[in-house]
Amino acid sequence: MGALALHYDDLVDYIRRRFQGGQFAREVIHDVCLQVLEKPPQQPVRLPFAFLRKASFNRAIDRRRADVLRNARFEAVAEVPDWHVHELDGAAVLDFEQQLEALLAIIDSLPARARQVFLLHRIHGMPQREIATELGVSANMVTQHFARAVRTIARDWEPARRALGGGRCHP
Repeated sequence: MGALALHYDDLVDYIRRRFQGGQFAREVIHDVCLQVLEKPPQQPVRLPFAFLRKASFNRAIDRRRADVLRNARFEAVAEVPDWHVHELDGAAVLDFEQQLEALLAIIDSLPARARQVFLLHRIHGMPQREIATELGVSANMVTQHFARAVRTIARDWEPARRALGGGRCHP
């Protein structure tokens, strides 16, 4: 944490330059701070600044991908062809938008690795073995992260609970 406090401005500047956004950079560094507080590194960190730069860069990529995904979904909702509009009432559209926002919030609240695995597998169609290679983890860990994401969505997202018969899902 001392290294984070010491290098805070440098980290914000690094992310700001790479991703063009001062507020975005501060949010990313704040996320990294929370991540380090909630789950400190298992091994001693020999090069704290390098570790924090890498963690910040990875978190910025995660946030940017989530933003792109969220924007793509909202653009798709906004582009409903006119011939469908007369069949939908305002309540159904509002319900759909609220459920979509709820799903995106649930995905966004997943732990970073579970979110990353879920998005790579479900949204980008990447096979789990390829994800394991890309992330440098075992295939079993990818399966566990993916299962955690799916359990969370099934537990917290109303349409998933209805699809599962209205019963409660146990993690």
